[in-house]
Amino acid sequence: MTPIPLKDDSDSDSDVEFEDVPIAHQTRAQNSERNRNGDISIDLPPVPVQSWNPPLYLPQQRTTPVPSGSEEETQLRGRLSTGIEKITYRKMKSDMGMDAPDTPVHLRRYEGFKDLVVDVDSLVDTIWISATPSIQTETLITLAGLVQTSLKSFPFDPQPTLTILHKLDSIFAALCTGTHPLTGAALPGVRIGHSLATETQKVRIRSLAEMTRYEVFSVLGSSRGVDGDDDDESEDEEEPWMLEATRVYEKSLMLLAEQDPGVAGEDGDL
Repeated sequence: MTPIPLKDDSDSDSDVEFEDVPIAHQTRAQNSERNRNGDISIDLPPVPVQSWNPPLYLPQQRTTPVPSGSEEETQLRGRLSTGIEKITYRKMKSDMGMDAPDTPVHLRRYEGFKDLVVDVDSLVDTIWISATPSIQTETLITLAGLVQTSLKSFPFDPQPTLTILHKLDSIFAALCTGTHPLTGAALPGVRIGHSLATETQKVRIRSLAEMTRYEVFSVLGSSRGVDGDDDDESEDEEEPWMLEATRVYEKSLMLLAEQDPGVAGEDGDL
């Protein structure tokens, strides 16, 4: 009788080397490819989508507000007014879709939302640097309103859109709490917890934040419809923007959640 060979110890499970495959990080596309090739199908979870956080840059503020009634205040108000008129003018020309041949470059219609954001961001920085409550809150509300009404006029451009909205949200929250959004220090000339916005302005900020959030979801939904939401890979790419859209004006809305929209401040607008 031929003896049965003993199993070689070298075939032991403990000596078998397996390739280190990061199963949790395989994509649905990879799984589909395996199935088409006739390999064993394994139901693996999709790759977690990495979230995107909008950056926040704020320049150094003045240590004291611009003196009321001074020539410096007059110049600042004039510069901000001119800047807002320029944005409104260029946005109007974008809606019309036309420019005169001799129109200077800095006054031509916006080609996309990111171009409008460049002008808005420059004014936001000027307002922030001024550290002047009598100018800051009211002008920021005006600029934020321009951003909100402009969203539906252009194809959704996620990064510049969410970045400027995050910046506006952070500054509104700072003015409502007297706290610097990056350092946590008190804003120049105020105590932490002391609001630089009137009750009327808080109501307007809350309303503006809610309308803007609605507009963002609206334009984001429209862009998904155009791109084709049946494509799995496209959905994965859009997921971070949908997650970020849920955070639009998050800080301001949380702060003002208890604000009664029917109550206006007795102090009026600044």
